[in-house]
Amino acid sequence: MKFGKFIFALIVTAIASVVLGQTEGDRIIAVIGNEIVTESDFQYQLQMYARQNQLTEISPYMAQQLFQSMITNKIILAKADQDSVTVTEDEVAKELDNRVRNMIEQIGSEQRVEEIYGMPIVKIRNIIKEDLQKNMKIEKLKRSRFQGRLKISDREIKEFYQTYKDSLPDVSEEFEIAHIFMDRKISDAEKQSARQKALQLLDSLKNGADFSEIARRNSMDSLSAIQGGDLGFARKGTFVKEFEEALYNLKEGEISDIVETEFGYHIIKLNEKQGDRVRSQHILVKYPKFESSDFETINFLNSLRDSIKSGTITFEDAAKKYSQDQLTKDKGGYVGKIPAEQIDSIAVIKLKEIPEGEVTETIRTGGDMNYGYEIYKLIKIYPPHKLSLDTDYERIKMFAETYKENKEMEKWINQIRETIYVNVKM
Repeated sequence: MKFGKFIFALIVTAIASVVLGQTEGDRIIAVIGNEIVTESDFQYQLQMYARQNQLTEISPYMAQQLFQSMITNKIILAKADQDSVTVTEDEVAKELDNRVRNMIEQIGSEQRVEEIYGMPIVKIRNIIKEDLQKNMKIEKLKRSRFQGRLKISDREIKEFYQTYKDSLPDVSEEFEIAHIFMDRKISDAEKQSARQKALQLLDSLKNGADFSEIARRNSMDSLSAIQGGDLGFARKGTFVKEFEEALYNLKEGEISDIVETEFGYHIIKLNEKQGDRVRSQHILVKYPKFESSDFETINFLNSLRDSIKSGTITFEDAAKKYSQDQLTKDKGGYVGKIPAEQIDSIAVIKLKEIPEGEVTETIRTGGDMNYGYEIYKLIKIYPPHKLSLDTDYERIKMFAETYKENKEMEKWINQIRETIYVNVKM
């Protein structure tokens, strides 16, 4: 069977359904070292790519690129295992929390994530964790091989530009900006309101109420609430730190006190232990969002903007003193040149309304679950243009470095192939 037709058949299957893990009759399409790639593995990667890029279909060429990328990663993983490359549970847990938190922020809410992926957040975490452990080992080996070793000369950059300038993408409209960011903090009043409700539910449980029924009626973790708060079996590293510490300190059948996490207040029940796996239920009471808490932040930033405009304080000093963006505050809030598509759409509109050197009004940024407020200083707007060595040297250098690294990576992969068993079943 030709590869193109094979890919097309898998795309059709992938669009029809999502299959996670190897299922009965699942065809093995590649074996690399001790790892296998099944049709369902590939289908899942196609669907993830389509969702992330908001595509309704994937071309055979792109599908082939994704498949080759899977094979390459499996080869590097096999080499990492050969070289005894390891990652710690703490490293994985920290990155896992970041990934899940970012996913929820980008999509808007935990409930929306579960609706899109058709499974509870616990199962999503388990799937991400398994892939994350492997990907972190891959990246660790790649860093040890390439980081700090790849050098590129000015001559190579200019030769790269002359060779590929007609193929390089145009530069889109960019905004050179600085900002002052303040996170939307949970107020004491919001915490008190959520805790009071959680305590009322805990009192009901202590007086003999059925945990599953209370969870179904009151838990704000919508998908687990449907199942009486059931989270299924999970291993250590699945949940956030505070939740997990409370869970693993319970005895079978025991109910926790109130447990606070970034998501709100939880009441946890441990139902069963099987080795390092536990089955539990929980009731989640999320923090309410009171408008008064938002107004405090908005009013402060509005007042700060007035002080900047009147000359009482410079934007740079205000950023150093008040901004909560740790990456930019010490630089006076300076962000740099950012493509328009990477800036919040409302912020782009507001930036275009002001002259260079001025400061925008306060703008809300972020998703519904986690958001903040910021003011921007517009330094300069750069119109769309073709790449030039005079104006875009650093950007061209980045493209040239990536090109050289890919070439070196290709050589390295070919060397690894000589020591790794690879069988693509096409």
